[in-house]
Amino acid sequence: MARPRSFDPDEVLDLARDVFWQKGFQGTSLDDITAATGLTKPSLYAAFGDKNALFLKVLDRYHAYIVGRAERIINDGSSAREAIQRWLTGFVPRCSGVKGSRGCLSVNTSVDGAAEQKEVRKRIQAFNRKLEQLLRDRLRADSAQFADDFDPDAVAHTIIAIYQGLMVLAKDAPDAARVRATLNHAMKLLS
Repeated sequence: MARPRSFDPDEVLDLARDVFWQKGFQGTSLDDITAATGLTKPSLYAAFGDKNALFLKVLDRYHAYIVGRAERIINDGSSAREAIQRWLTGFVPRCSGVKGSRGCLSVNTSVDGAAEQKEVRKRIQAFNRKLEQLLRDRLRADSAQFADDFDPDAVAHTIIAIYQGLMVLAKDAPDAARVRATLNHAMKLLS
């Protein structure tokens, strides 16, 4: 008879996420995960599978959180401009200063080599497409507030490129004022 689990799987995924976030997929070993979670390797394997399977669960959980937050913010507010500005400025603490120096787990994964794995790459691409689609849908819904030549598809893609760029630059722990200035320039796309 199997023993019942004596740990919270979500808590373990959060602890594993933090290790992957700090060390990157390539730099993280199962020993690192066991040290952070307090679980043995057999317990990790039984609950989550190998390192790749564990990382995919971590990435899925992270993506679901970011997309859920984006949906709430982007779909709320009186205008696309106001909603998108709130969404972007909410990332300032996450991509500036020492606190923000870890950037975005998904973006970090794209640049640390883990995205060479097919399943990881598929998940990151789906995540990026989902965020871009949220922006595009909101911009299209509020298209009357923009000039006739406004292109919601191009603007949504540009905003995602800016978001990803800021998350890459977060490793340098830029000053929050500099990040805000970048976002202020980006918001001119929505004038």
